[in-house]
Amino acid sequence: MLNKFRGLLGHTLIYGLGNYGIKVLGFLLIPLYTRFLAPADYGVMALVSMYTQVMFVLMNLGQSTSLFRFYYEHDTQEGRDRVVAASLWIVLLFALPMAAIPFLFNEPLAQLILGDSALWFLMCIGTATVLAKVLLRMPFAIMRAHDQSKRYASWSLARNALGLVLAIVLVAGFHLGATGVVLSQFLAEIVFCLLLTGMTFQSLRAGFHWKDIKDQLLFGLPFVPIGVASFVLDLTDRWFLKHYYSTAEVGIYSLGYRFAEILTFVVTAFQLSWPQFLFRNRKEPNAPQLYADMTSYYLALMLFLWLGLAVFAPELLRIMATPQFFSAATLIPIVSFALVLDGMGWMFNIGALFSKKTLLRTASVALGAAVNLTLNFLLIPRYGMMGAAFSTFFGFATQMSTTLILSLRVYHVPYRYARMAAMVAAALAVYGASAMVHTDSLLTAIAIKAALILLFPIALLAAGLIDPKDLAAVLATVERRVPQAAVVVKALRPLLLRGHGASRS
Repeated sequence: MLNKFRGLLGHTLIYGLGNYGIKVLGFLLIPLYTRFLAPADYGVMALVSMYTQVMFVLMNLGQSTSLFRFYYEHDTQEGRDRVVAASLWIVLLFALPMAAIPFLFNEPLAQLILGDSALWFLMCIGTATVLAKVLLRMPFAIMRAHDQSKRYASWSLARNALGLVLAIVLVAGFHLGATGVVLSQFLAEIVFCLLLTGMTFQSLRAGFHWKDIKDQLLFGLPFVPIGVASFVLDLTDRWFLKHYYSTAEVGIYSLGYRFAEILTFVVTAFQLSWPQFLFRNRKEPNAPQLYADMTSYYLALMLFLWLGLAVFAPELLRIMATPQFFSAATLIPIVSFALVLDGMGWMFNIGALFSKKTLLRTASVALGAAVNLTLNFLLIPRYGMMGAAFSTFFGFATQMSTTLILSLRVYHVPYRYARMAAMVAAALAVYGASAMVHTDSLLTAIAIKAALILLFPIALLAAGLIDPKDLAAVLATVERRVPQAAVVVKALRPLLLRGHGASRS
């Protein structure tokens, strides 16, 4: 069991670094951004990001999944070139004309989204960035298809690193504010688009085959509503905050969300590695139990990471941000827990993947989006940022619950609900205790809260929520790979494994 989880975690880390390493690096840039960007500038940046994400969903037309799906149907390079060619033709025939619309109506669009038609150029830069992203998805999808996870991560990290350097230069060096951040993303995308898409354009030599284009388009289109619903669930609260309050309110909320999005690194990485794990182990006789155990361990990992963010939120903001952003600390525990629920929803989505019934996923995301949108209307005008945070929480909770119910109808997994509920209760108890820590000393607060967080894994061990065989294997691995810790491990083993009779191996 441990080896399987370790393998899953290894692929997860590689894909996570490739896809969301930029969020970790961007997190480290918060001290720079909060000193060179006012909350209103940060809000503009967040609103442009919201726009580019929904445009990518629309212009991509579900082809990231579609290309991956049809690529594996062919064993010859000629057949695979036809799949890539069809995906390219979809971009040329549908995505390019779609991009012309925001270019033509850039001023009304800027007024609607940013509240200022004078910022029309940001909408144009954002649209051009999306076009480059749509083209870049194909070489990266091919790397995934070939299981070239390290190559995938290397190119992704290089692209993200370039965007990061450009952002520092344009924001700190040229003082371009939000424009510098948006422009840096465009320049990074266009550079790597020129570097990588040559190999995909060569596939156009496979010719124009309308049947392939139609098949891929019809397969991908159902994913567009899922993407739009995910956008509603995850991003529309920014627009409501701008509409009822100001871009400064959006900026503070977005900074709090940026801290919470550290968990997205893990969530999205698992989304890329989990399907391969599911299908690779599907024929094993104990597959349902294996999936249930992996889900429990995943929840334990996510709750531990959530505690790190939620408990230290005030201290992190005191260290990394300026006082005008400190109010974001109250948002981080709520939004980050919502992202834990988002990750659990994906882990529960086994039935839809095995049955190929994408409508199951569409239904759960759409219901979650509907709940979120309704609560945005009801809560944000009255409670502002906190209303937005709770709307996000209940939206993801609805999505997760619906996914679990619908998925179990198709494929039964014996989840250990009592064990998972106990994990959540332990995490909430630790967070509740940390909320009672009040001291003006930053170092004292960090020391006390760090000790409290360590109570979480101790509580899991004491309650027997971790399989003793897996725990014994972990201790043996630590003892083997870190010889300096051998004495400590030998002293702890009888205490941790008392009464379980687990062997060292």
